[in-house]
Amino acid sequence: MKRCFLVILWINFFFSDILGQSHIKFEPTYESNPLILDSTYSDQTKITSIRFYIGHVKLLNDSQIMFEQPSYQLMDAEFPETLTIQTPTNISYNKISFSLGIDSATNNQGALTGDLDPQNGMYWTWQSGYINLKLEGESKQPFTYHIGGYLIPFNTYRTVTLPMTFNKVYLPIDIILQEILAVKSKIMSPCNIAMKFADLLSESFFTDL
Repeated sequence: MKRCFLVILWINFFFSDILGQSHIKFEPTYESNPLILDSTYSDQTKITSIRFYIGHVKLLNDSQIMFEQPSYQLMDAEFPETLTIQTPTNISYNKISFSLGIDSATNNQGALTGDLDPQNGMYWTWQSGYINLKLEGESKQPFTYHIGGYLIPFNTYRTVTLPMTFNKVYLPIDIILQEILAVKSKIMSPCNIAMKFADLLSESFFTDL
């Protein structure tokens, strides 16, 4: 089943070039290089899973919206093809705006389909809603971060706006772990530390200038 899925994605990428489409790629990194799952890095850290929701993507030329994709996409480093969003080639832009996580209006609709299907393993319950990000691995000890929550006071939905010249958005996992591992190695529910982690995540994205 996974093989068929990857073949379909490859066909989509092939024909997107012919049809005049480009893409934006969200790239998790470690030690300034693309993240490789299950690899042990120089600091003895191994990332086994990184998954997160990106939505409401906008490409802007100053304040003018040149492209908008309002839906949510589940990014999963296990399947690099899921880390890209298709865009037109015939637009000029200098900024990108996107959301990290699922907003309260969508959460209030309950379990949905597609990338929001609970079978994807990114949904707690109707009370707690969707998990915005999962980061799992080990660094001297196992760590598990499931960041979510859409109700006040633990709404972890965040909006990010960045300058953008090229077509990549980076998320430096090693920099994030340096800060969060010193505080806690496990977050599994909406709480104050999940709020701080959501802030850290949203502030860590960067682009090539």
